[in-house]
Amino acid sequence: MIRLCLLLLLLPAAASAASPTELYQQSFTLESSGAYAQALTRMDELQASGEEDYLLHLRRGWLLYLNGRYADSVEAYRTAVRKVPTSAEARAGLTLPLMALKRWGDAEATCRDLLKVAPGNYLGLSRLGWVLFNAGRYGDAEAAYRAVLEQYPSDNDLRAGLGWSLLRQGESKDAKREFDHVLRTVPGHVSAGQGIAALE
Repeated sequence: MIRLCLLLLLLPAAASAASPTELYQQSFTLESSGAYAQALTRMDELQASGEEDYLLHLRRGWLLYLNGRYADSVEAYRTAVRKVPTSAEARAGLTLPLMALKRWGDAEATCRDLLKVAPGNYLGLSRLGWVLFNAGRYGDAEAAYRAVLEQYPSDNDLRAGLGWSLLRQGESKDAKREFDHVLRTVPGHVSAGQGIAALE
């Protein structure tokens, strides 16, 4: 009798436990409304249930990043990479918390690893430019920006990054040309406008 009563008490809890599909859906819905902590909680619940697949760790990496928990995000993304060693998206995700932590050496290595897995990858090339610029390696940043602009010549943010890389190397005339190119189509572009101001 006691065993039956305990079983009946547990049934509602078991019935109300969300399935993996429901937890993912709730997490995506919460994220879309800006409730990042609650979206992460759903993934933590899924992990607590014994789930350990690639997508869980990939998603936790992203949500931990959105929640400002950068070191934890790094670990989650690295787990995702271990789960699927050929994954370009997990490596691209990993660059975000590394850049937020200003771990430029690790971020560069991750970008280069990403480019080995996915040669010519937009995120790998563009983030490599940003990482090298922030590491003070302006010539290398210029080369990275030029490489990605060959494939995406209309990307004004990358062109502004190229302008800044040139400016920091003392190439004022070339930097101005890049900033002007951006401002011709996007007059309110903040970075290019700041670049022009820095030239005056």
